Amino acid sequence: MNTQEEWVKLQQHKIPEGQFVVTSFVQNSDGARIILDDEENIVEIFFDGVPSLIRIATEGIRMRTWGEIQLKYQDKFFFRNCFFYQVKNSKLTKWAIEESCNFYDSEQLNHYCIVTSEELIDILASFEPIVTLLKPGFRDMESNND
Repeated sequence: MNTQEEWVKLQQHKIPEGQFVVTSFVQNSDGARIILDDEENIVEIFFDGVPSLIRIATEGIRMRTWGEIQLKYQDKFFFRNCFFYQVKNSKLTKWAIEESCNFYDSEQLNHYCIVTSEELIDILASFEPIVTLLKPGFRDMESNND
């Protein structure tokens, strides 16, 4: 078990509690935009620029990590009602630094993780995301733009 990682719940963005799922993921030259929805609230996480690494996996692939974190914090509901985390002393960040031949260092890369009941999205970025609580009518506006 890797107990060196520290998973910090990012609740300072006033994200409401809920069982969110990812409804949209777009990455282009402007950045990476992730939309999450819990049928009551819609949250947008926008990385204004291209993150160094994005890894998307179903929850089944990440069961070991999920279980290790629950054991470390002695909380089988650790991921309930919160989906956005910063991972400090991250294995993924260490791997990225090694893989880049030390082009990056640990001060340059922040590891963020979005955890839902369906998937885990890891993002390594040298900048902080912009988190926005969208109005419930956003869903209607989005479908009218199609």
